Amino acid sequence: MKNIILFTAVILMFFSCKNEKPSINDFKWLEGKWAGTSKDLNSFEEWQPLEGNLLEGVGGGMSGTDTVFSEKIKIEPRGEDIFYSVAVEGNDASVGFKFTGYKNDSIIFENPAHDFPQRVVYYRTSNDKLYACVDGKDTGVYSRIEFSYLKSK
Repeated sequence: MKNIILFTAVILMFFSCKNEKPSINDFKWLEGKWAGTSKDLNSFEEWQPLEGNLLEGVGGGMSGTDTVFSEKIKIEPRGEDIFYSVAVEGNDASVGFKFTGYKNDSIIFENPAHDFPQRVVYYRTSNDKLYACVDGKDTGVYSRIEFSYLKSK
């Protein structure tokens, strides 16, 4: 009798676990304006929802009055998957990073075939604090660039 109860409990747990795929709604906490400063770099990201089930934004970094980098960013569905796409000013094409999952409180996007970075990670520490990093191998050496943001609007 114990075996039947145990077997039934395991079967019920198996079928009650939802294997839902993420949607753009899972990333809506990125919406708004984010700004941060580290060393001599003032960085920012601004995300907004658009029709067609996607988030679109801009990001960049300034050192004094000089633009260090500027990019257009997007989180969008592509078929059954979700991608983080970035178009860096000066590059011809955007680069896509596939959503690979959540780890702790992080959202992870990866593209192992890209030169650098191969991974983009967002981590929300609270409703008004956001941490982001890009990492991977750059010419064979592991490198990581980190950004810490506060929500400004």
